[in-house]
Amino acid sequence: MPKPKSILAIVGATASGKSSVAQQFADRTGASLVSVDSRKIYRGMNIGTAKPSPAVRERYRYAMLDCADPSESFSAGEYARQARPIIQERLDRGERVILVGGSGFYLEALLHGLPELPEIDPAIRTEILAEADDLGWGAIHAKLSLADPEWAAAIEPTDKTRLLRAAETLRQTGRPLSEWFRDREALPAPWRTDVVELEHDRKELNDRIAARTDRMIAEGLIPETENLLKQGYTAESPGLATVGYQESIAYLQGRISLAETRSQIIVHTRQYVKRQRTWFRHRQGIRRIVFQDNVVQMLIDSFKFDV
Repeated sequence: MPKPKSILAIVGATASGKSSVAQQFADRTGASLVSVDSRKIYRGMNIGTAKPSPAVRERYRYAMLDCADPSESFSAGEYARQARPIIQERLDRGERVILVGGSGFYLEALLHGLPELPEIDPAIRTEILAEADDLGWGAIHAKLSLADPEWAAAIEPTDKTRLLRAAETLRQTGRPLSEWFRDREALPAPWRTDVVELEHDRKELNDRIAARTDRMIAEGLIPETENLLKQGYTAESPGLATVGYQESIAYLQGRISLAETRSQIIVHTRQYVKRQRTWFRHRQGIRRIVFQDNVVQMLIDSFKFDV
């Protein structure tokens, strides 16, 4: 049997600098990049997702960007079905590949496959949707946090599609999704992956989140959101159920001021980052590296592509 080829995954929380590190690593090694981000897959959402520019995309042959319209649900399973053949084709051509992103669901599906989940009784789905209408999706997320804190940590309270799937699976089977994933018959990808998480201390990461928010607003987050609304997308669209866009929509509707928009984006991003870090902390086989000036050289010294 030939030895499996190897790829590197650089993951971490929002604003951790993973994209910059991945690009610098690619410059040093000639690798191409594959995004593992559940929001960068949406077309037209560029500023609010910190999507790479067209020039950067071309330079690093960035894959898995702009795969769906904001009105479409795009599951982790669909991500894996599209990303696996792209990665395999590049490896077959002798290319080096780096995964980069912070979406734990997507990485899990890509590297290990998904469990076979049961069909959901429509009555259960209707019941949960009625509860959400009555109490709000935040209440559904709070209930899930008590029953399955590991899974809830990876879901934004505004992500209705994933919240519904987790809640209905739990209610029908009595088992949280985290257990379904642990007990699944894994379908591992046909390559070896070294997963590295970039870490910062809390204050440094909070400062980076604030700077990221200011940069997005200065670059035109509000006009970008307004343009998406003019195209017919709404706050209910799966793509726009995202930190940054939800607050911008509230601003455009006159419900909050620009200063409050900035403040809420920062607070909600911090909450999302906490959930990201919790998710990765529960995953096995992840190497954690503290972000520092020589982090790219550290990666080069510790990882060798086997192509």
